[in-house]
Amino acid sequence: MKNNFFLNKKILVTGGSGSIGSVIVKTLMKKKCKVIRVLSNDENGIYELSEEITSINKKLKLKMEDNKIRFLLGDIRDYKRCLLATQDVDIIVHAAAIKHVPICEYNKEEAYKTNVLGTKNLIKSSIKNKVKFFLFISTDKAAEPTSSMGKSKLQAEKLIIKANKNKNNTKFSVIRFGNILLSRGSVVYKFLKQIKDKESITVTGKSVSRFFISIKKAVERIFEAFQLMQGGEVFVVINMSSFKIIDLAKAIRSILGKKNRIKIIGLREGEKKYEKLVSDYENIQPHPTSNSLGFIKNKKNKLNNSQLQKQLIDSRFARHLNTEHIKRIILKEKLF
Repeated sequence: MKNNFFLNKKILVTGGSGSIGSVIVKTLMKKKCKVIRVLSNDENGIYELSEEITSINKKLKLKMEDNKIRFLLGDIRDYKRCLLATQDVDIIVHAAAIKHVPICEYNKEEAYKTNVLGTKNLIKSSIKNKVKFFLFISTDKAAEPTSSMGKSKLQAEKLIIKANKNKNNTKFSVIRFGNILLSRGSVVYKFLKQIKDKESITVTGKSVSRFFISIKKAVERIFEAFQLMQGGEVFVVINMSSFKIIDLAKAIRSILGKKNRIKIIGLREGEKKYEKLVSDYENIQPHPTSNSLGFIKNKKNKLNNSQLQKQLIDSRFARHLNTEHIKRIILKEKLF
C-alpha cells in the first residue's frame, strides 16, 4: 500500500461513530491526513469516539484541532448537511447505513431514505464539491436480495456505479463484505449474553451459513480498495472465512467452558439460509494485483460460475470451518 495515499488529504467518514467507521477513523489518524471529518447522526456515538481518541482534558474544539479531526453531527438524509460536510474533501468513506435486517423489514421506508436517498445526497454533494475518491461500503446481502436492507443497498450500489459513468472529477466505487464479527448487533454479542444469562443459545438453523471477516481485516481491505480503484468497480472480498452459525455458537460456548443448550428458532423475515457475495448475473474476476479482492462485471444473461468460484462467493458451497478452527480464529483475533 502506498503510505502517502492519505497524506495531507481531507477525508470524510460517514457513519464514522459506528463499529467499522470508528476503526477507520482511528486508523486514518495514523496516516498523517490533513483533516478527518466524522459525520454521524448518533450523538452518543460521536461523544464516545471523541472521548476515546481525544482524552486530554481540554475543550472539544481544541481537542479536535490538536488531533486534526472534526465531529459533525448530522444525517445523510439532509442534502444541505451533506453539501457542507463534503466541501473541500478529497476522499469519502461512506459507511453510514441502516443495516439490521429485522429493523429494516419493519421500517422499510426509513431504510430506503437512509440507504438510498442518503447515498444519493452524498453522490450529488461529492460531484458538486469535486471530491476525488468515493468508496461505498456494501454487503453480500445486496446480491440477489431478499430483505429490504439488501434491496436498499443494491439500489445504492447502482447509484454509485451510474454516477461514475457521468463526466465528473469523482471516482466512485463499491466494496462488498460478508458479516463483520463484533460489529454492532453481531450475533457474537447475542450468543455471549445468552451464555452469560444461562439461557438457550438461539440459532436460526443447523445449516445456516455466512461469510465472516474481522473489523481489522475489513478496514485493511477498504484501504486496499482505495489503492486499486479506478472508478466503477464493485470490489468483493474473496478470502473471508465461512462457517455455519451453529458451529460459531458451539465454538463460543466451548471457549467459555459452558454447556448451554442450543435451540433452533428458524429464519427471521428477510433472512437467507445461505449468503452469496455475487448474484448469478454477476461475473466475479480476480484483481490482477490483489489476492484479497475480486471485482464484478455485470452481464445480461445468467452465468455459470465455476465450482471454485462458487466456493469463494456462495456460503452454501464454501469450505466451512469446523468448531475447533473457529475457536482458533476467535482466540487469535481476541474477539472477546
